[in-house]
Amino acid sequence: MDLLSIYQYPVPSVAALKLQYTGKNIQDVDPPAAIIDRAVVRENCNAMLQASTRLSIGFRAHVKTHKTTELARLQVGEDVPAHFIVSTIMEAEQLLPYLLECQAQGRSTSVLYGMPLPPSKMKRLIQLARKLKPLTVHVLLDHPETYDQLSKVFNGGPEGPYIGAFIKIDTGYHRSGLHPKSKLLHQLIECIRAGEIRYLFLTGFYSHLGNSYGGNSGTDALMGLMTEIRELKAVADVVNQTGVRDRFTLSVGATPTATATQNMFDSFDASNMAAKEAVSLIAAVGKEYDLELHAGVYPLLDLQQLATHARPAEIPKSLRPTNNSVNSLAPLSTANIGLRILVEVASIYNERDKPEALIAAGSLALGREPCKSYPGWGVVTPWQGSAQSAQEAVFTTYDEVGKAGWIVGRISQEHGILVWEGENFGMRELHVGEKLLLWPNHACIAGAGFGWYLVVDSDSVNADEIVDVWVRWRGW
Repeated sequence: MDLLSIYQYPVPSVAALKLQYTGKNIQDVDPPAAIIDRAVVRENCNAMLQASTRLSIGFRAHVKTHKTTELARLQVGEDVPAHFIVSTIMEAEQLLPYLLECQAQGRSTSVLYGMPLPPSKMKRLIQLARKLKPLTVHVLLDHPETYDQLSKVFNGGPEGPYIGAFIKIDTGYHRSGLHPKSKLLHQLIECIRAGEIRYLFLTGFYSHLGNSYGGNSGTDALMGLMTEIRELKAVADVVNQTGVRDRFTLSVGATPTATATQNMFDSFDASNMAAKEAVSLIAAVGKEYDLELHAGVYPLLDLQQLATHARPAEIPKSLRPTNNSVNSLAPLSTANIGLRILVEVASIYNERDKPEALIAAGSLALGREPCKSYPGWGVVTPWQGSAQSAQEAVFTTYDEVGKAGWIVGRISQEHGILVWEGENFGMRELHVGEKLLLWPNHACIAGAGFGWYLVVDSDSVNADEIVDVWVRWRGW
């Protein structure tokens, strides 16, 4: 038996990290560090779960952004099925104890390996499936040759286990998947239905609309979501034209489209024609198939997500939940970004054409993915707690006026160059050794540079106090 990869990628001692960090203020730790606000993350997770519940559709939580058990628990709550997507086998192996815990409680549970299945990963995935109830583990297929490879692995080993299969459909992103009218699609369906692998069952069809990141409104996001639903339904209808009619699962989404579902019952936006049309479509398709949303970065959010404007940046006070109501509406604003990166000013260059400063954090701490709404790699944020200063200015990229503040204007491996945007007379002075917080462009990539998250809670008395440490999983 191959050595489980979790032993090849050991993680630090959680107990030792908590002993080192809990109780400290984030201003007192060495940068760079990744800071998660638990209160913000919990609100974002609850809003997503409530949205799917109100729409009577399922939800599948992607864990690739954060790679932690603690946040995975928040993503699925306590009273709904615990369905997950992973991008690596490692993530599924690390989720195993929690999946077993859910199944011991009688909770509906599943995990989907969300990459078209590479042959090198087949044995590990089957080994994992043997530890769980039948049809807990699902794979993603988009080529008949993958089925042939999987058949060899199954037929060359012991009996079972039972595994579900989603077929990946390309609905416009063009990263992976089969075109709805592809000949290969029908070949693949025939392979599965022929039953050479008698332990593999066709569960449904899956689409990921990653190009929804390029949208600019809630309408754009909902139109993309409806395209996914219609195209997956069309494929399922063709499959169901002959033989027994199956109630397939149609899995659709990405964070912009999944977040935009809140527009359907937010009276602030529900009058929008796209919202009305989406409500009708979901209700109609739900009579024939099981719809589910999937999303990953929504608990943390980032500047890329805010740039989609898939939700309003503010919700009127009259629509905000009271203490006794469940929050199913969350704005899409900087206040809802749950991840910030702590950095330190290493030098200052006020004599340049634009004032600049050096931070000891580059692409390995912030990522190198752009954001369409501003020309930088991160934005200096205000402090929330004891370090809050009345003079702090923040460059709010979604303001139509007053775009002034410090942004990460240039970046290399370990260096970031802060650049002041706006009139110099309003510039916030920086000092060598000063610690700053940044909103990253893409939380998935920024988090990957860290071994653990320092967790604060803005609902507590001291919003800057570290209350927990969440260790990220490593490996593939």
